[in-house]
Amino acid sequence: PFSVPNLSMFATSSKFPSTVDADKGRSAATHLAALTTGVAAVQRLRRARRGGKSTLNAEPDRGFRILEWASSAMGGQKSLVKVARWGSREAWRTMVKELAPQSPSGDYLRPASQLKAETGSKLTLIDGGHAVYVGNTCPWCHRIQLALVLRRVPENLVARVQMLDEPERASRGGWAFDPARGVSDPVFDAADLREVYDRAAGGEGKGYVGRCTAPLLVDRSTGRAVSNDSIQLVRFITTARLASDREVDLFPGGLESTIEETNRWTYELLSNAVYRAGFSTSQEAFARAAEDVTRGLDRANELLASQRFLCGDHITEADVMLLPCAARFDAVYAFLFLRGSCGLWREREHLRRWLRDCWSLPGVRETVDVRACQQSYYGTLFPLNPSQIVPVPAADPDALGPAEELSISEAEACFHWKKATE
Repeated sequence: PFSVPNLSMFATSSKFPSTVDADKGRSAATHLAALTTGVAAVQRLRRARRGGKSTLNAEPDRGFRILEWASSAMGGQKSLVKVARWGSREAWRTMVKELAPQSPSGDYLRPASQLKAETGSKLTLIDGGHAVYVGNTCPWCHRIQLALVLRRVPENLVARVQMLDEPERASRGGWAFDPARGVSDPVFDAADLREVYDRAAGGEGKGYVGRCTAPLLVDRSTGRAVSNDSIQLVRFITTARLASDREVDLFPGGLESTIEETNRWTYELLSNAVYRAGFSTSQEAFARAAEDVTRGLDRANELLASQRFLCGDHITEADVMLLPCAARFDAVYAFLFLRGSCGLWREREHLRRWLRDCWSLPGVRETVDVRACQQSYYGTLFPLNPSQIVPVPAADPDALGPAEELSISEAEACFHWKKATE
């Protein structure tokens, strides 16, 4: 049964402003004590009314009718509303800080990746050599999936280990396995990602200390973690040598600086800015992030008015880095994170066309389930969506492009190519 807390504690909190009712001359503590007594009486009444009555014929559930009691017992609801507003906001702010570190001004500060390979390292692709841990919801994991698919890296060279986004099952973080549902760890037979980190990145005889995030690349021959930095991992994949005469080149010579610069501003103004908006804890921080997103959308839309992809008429690593944000934008970010402040991706003509072109490439639509992403974001980020009610989409969130993929010959015209010996 519901237990009424001693709400009078809020009236003496140093964080809560004075709520003395000048007209009545009674403190908030007195008001709330009366309210507590009233709510207890309402509870007894509701329990008595529930006995044996069908829910279909029952009176509408009007909660504990606290506002009615406040009006009669406290001479008005002013104190109650102030306490409730302050308490709910402080609880929300505390939960968001646990989820996403904050600056003193309420800006989300994304933690740096804790596991990175040495600068200049390369990925050597060998049979059974590596495994990468990924989850459908995560846009940083999606980057890895896209790079692997577009470069046609087979599973035997880099195994894709899928995980479930289930914080209740995971012992730390949100990623876990469930063999009963066909989701298991082929490398360590771990129960969740924390156990993978303990085995692959922990000290001798000690568990891993730090954030257990995905993606994570593991060297299967040594059982050790290589990197959990998505930017580094995408570059590993885009520059790795494949055992073929002709291979897709997502980081072509002559475009390196253009790709690097595009990666920088699309991350700052779009891919990360949407999270800054979603996890901001002040109005000013939210406004800064929303303004950056609008600038990013307009800049990308203007750029794509004169060329097919972000760095010219062929797809590059820059498109791989931004596509996960674009795929999730209308289904999740536009409303859950941005509160409708920046409009929709599909409302901008050239962004919509670019997304359709990317989505039509063979294998791309299999790299993500957008509807499942939407359900996960709305269902698990409860500080941002306390009701955990998931939108009922008017159209299929996964229908981001034409129904049919491009043919092989049509798709080949979208890429830069290089010989394996180059």
